[in-house]
This record gives sequence, C-alpha cells and structure tokens, in this order.
Amino acid sequence: MHELIAKNKRKSVFVFIAMGLLLLALGAGIGFYFDTDPMSGRGATLGAVIAIFIWGIQALVAYKRGAEVILSGLDAKEISKADDAELYNIIEELSMASGVPMPKIYIIETPAMNAFATGTKLDKSVVAITRGLRSRLTRNEIQGVMAHEMSHVYHRDVLYMTFASIMMCTIVLISEILMRSFFYTRGGRSRSSNDNGNGAARIILMLVIIALAALAVIMSRLFYFSLSRKREYLADAKAVQFTHDPESLARALEKISGDNTTFDPGKMAAAMCINMPNLEKRSKALFSTHPPIDKRIDILRAMAAGTSYENYCAAYKQVLGKNNLPKDKKK
Repeated sequence: MHELIAKNKRKSVFVFIAMGLLLLALGAGIGFYFDTDPMSGRGATLGAVIAIFIWGIQALVAYKRGAEVILSGLDAKEISKADDAELYNIIEELSMASGVPMPKIYIIETPAMNAFATGTKLDKSVVAITRGLRSRLTRNEIQGVMAHEMSHVYHRDVLYMTFASIMMCTIVLISEILMRSFFYTRGGRSRSSNDNGNGAARIILMLVIIALAALAVIMSRLFYFSLSRKREYLADAKAVQFTHDPESLARALEKISGDNTTFDPGKMAAAMCINMPNLEKRSKALFSTHPPIDKRIDILRAMAAGTSYENYCAAYKQVLGKNNLPKDKKK
C-alpha cells in the first residue's frame, strides 16, 4: 500500500498545481481588468498575489485548526473509553491494525447516519460518527465504517482533501467577489468614459473575465471531486484489509444509503463523509464527491476470493467493467 500512498500524493500534487494555476489565472485576470494601466502588468501581478495570499491564510488556519473548524459547527462531543467502551475498543483495534496513532473520537448528536475523519496531522487525527449511525449498526458494521475512516487517515487523504477543499473555496470566494464588484460598479461603466473609445474592448474583456471566473469554479470542482471519488474506493479496499470482513462494511453502507435524514456538516466535512449526506440545500450536491454507493456495495460483495487489494481490484473490474485504480507494485 505504500506505492498507493505515493501515487495518491502524486495525484494530489497534480490537482493542487492545476487548481493553483486556475487561482492564479483568476486573480491575474481580475487585477488586469481593474488596473488603470493594464499593459504594465502590475494589476495582473497584484491580483495573482492577492489570490494566493487569501488561499494561504485559509490554508494556514485549516492546517493549524482544521479539525476544530470542521467540528465547530456541529453538535459534536469528544468521548473517552468511559463514555463508550465498545466504540473506543473498535478504534483502538483499528489503530493497532493500521499502525495509525489512536485518533480522537467524536459523537455528533444527529439521527442521521454518517461518519468522517479529519485532521491535518497523522498524530492528531479525528474520527467522528453520528449518533444515528452509532445506535443503528452492529459492532461489526461499525467496525467496517470506522475501518473506512481510519483508511482515509492511513492514506493521508484528510490532509490533501482539506487543502484541496480550501483552494476550491478560495476560487469560489474570489469569483463571488468579482461578480459582486461588477454588479456594484455596473461592469466598470463609471470608468468607461475615460477609455478613449475603448469601451467595446473593455466590455469584451469583462465578458472574458466573467467566463474565466465561471470556468475556474467549474474546473476547480471537477478537479476536487475527481480527487475525492477514487479515494472512497481505495478507503473501502484498505478497510477490508484491516477487518477481513467486506460483508459487514457492505451491510453498513446499505443501511446508510437508506437513511434520508437531513445532515449538513459543511462543505469540507461533506466531502469527507463515508456517504454524501442529505444536504439542506440540494444545489450543494450538483457535483457529487462520492461514487455511487450501490456500486461500492456490489464490489465489496464480489470479493469472494479474499480481502487483498488485488482481489478488490478484480471485484472493481467485475462490477464497473474497468479498472482504473492504481496498481500496488509493493509486494
């Protein structure tokens, strides 16, 4: 699995570079448009610097207090062994099986059925489970779900997803600022009288910048979601290696898929949940961060030959008709 972690890192770097270029292009375009002397390049440079600065501040906050930020908006409480010995023992067993330091455990007081892992440092990770999930699954099913979440920690997914999410949110934020500025300044018309007859050129440039902003938002989401979907499959694959029990995880996912309780943990946490939550505003789910849960269940139930990664890949190919998962060359 070390080879898979390395490939995850390489893909994450590619995604960060692609999203970073989008962020730079968007900031530079805005700076270029609002510069009184655009051909000097100063406006474009300043716009790009400001865009990176905004992302840097958000990323720093996420790195230092990522788990706190995500959990702060939820009715979550850290628990100890005295609060829930069975759940604590499950996580303790998975910590030993995975070699991942024991994470903090949180219960989220909601009847919805979901769980996620967060934290930007391996030794300061957090696993969170909703009260609805905790009360409605068997011990083995909870073990399957928690093994999936511990797999995200093992693969360093929570770190990469946090930074990718912050970059996507920055692109969306800058695009919204751009649209609002166009609205309040009427597309810069107040300055068009000083353009010496270049009003038409400014209108064309404005339309190009708006198109760039829209494209940046769409592309950043596509990059982000492509990064997250495959990680769900890989987390399932590693989870059954930890537990040697694909059926319990399949049953847990089956129960989770039948839950229609509204649960909106926020944009960052939603992408980290074991299944896409039922959000209050359906518009947030236009781009799914998760693969179809029924396909995940079918793959787990097709693993008759064993619980190795190779067998998971074979089941994946059997169900989906393709195998675009990375190969694990480390034997």
